[in-house]
Amino acid sequence: MKICFYPGCSFASSAGYKESTEAVCRKLDIELAEIPDWNCCGATVLFGENKLRALALSARHFVLAAAMGFDEIVTGCNACYATLRKSADILSEDADLFQQTKDLLKIFDLELVAIPRIRHLFEIIDQAMPEITTDKYKDLPVAAYYGCQLTRPHQDLDNGDHPSMVEKFIEKIGFAVTEHSAQTACCGASHAVIHKDECLPLVQRIVREMEGKGAKAITTVCPLCQFNLDQNQSKDAGPYLPVTYFTQLAGLALGLSPKELGMNKLLVTAAKVLTRS
Repeated sequence: MKICFYPGCSFASSAGYKESTEAVCRKLDIELAEIPDWNCCGATVLFGENKLRALALSARHFVLAAAMGFDEIVTGCNACYATLRKSADILSEDADLFQQTKDLLKIFDLELVAIPRIRHLFEIIDQAMPEITTDKYKDLPVAAYYGCQLTRPHQDLDNGDHPSMVEKFIEKIGFAVTEHSAQTACCGASHAVIHKDECLPLVQRIVREMEGKGAKAITTVCPLCQFNLDQNQSKDAGPYLPVTYFTQLAGLALGLSPKELGMNKLLVTAAKVLTRS
């Protein structure tokens, strides 16, 4: 399988997301064809500043993906996923904005013709991942954290408020699932950087809910979600649940080493629970 991949700004600097994604994709024979000369998607904030410019940032990737021969774009970041999908929806439904965006891109010798389907990396890995029968991690309870942008506002991947696809994935690859009520609670997103004191209680509520339900580890599908949950624990005296990426758990299930998966980059160490040492 070959996919058109949009990494986004936080992919390479995240705590092992890049390493684990690339390692797992190699194992599953998934080729990541990265969009050349990609730019920031503008995240969700740019739409509040300038809608046309926000659309153009996303649409530039639509043009580049088409030039690569793809009609789908895959990203592993919830904010990128939400932004690209929002842009695709608007451009598909609003002929006037489509033409304005098209005209703006022409200035840069880019011809916008088609709107691609936007997919999350989780979908691709989930579909390609075999069921793991080893019992090495069967007694390790993992709490799934979706964040607030993966299943909302679009609810075609799963139920917006009470999703289950990551829990099903956790079970499929041989880990135990911890049920809890903070699956889609907001972690503060980028506000956690500039409004840390205000957002810290959000993270505490999420992590302590998971701990209280018996989780020994957390897994997430978004770089910013992982960072917020990981770094706020390291400075808040616990409860010190390692916050992994779903690709890191998948890699462990496939027999890859924690080092190959970049797990040494986690701020809350996962050594004792995930390596079973």
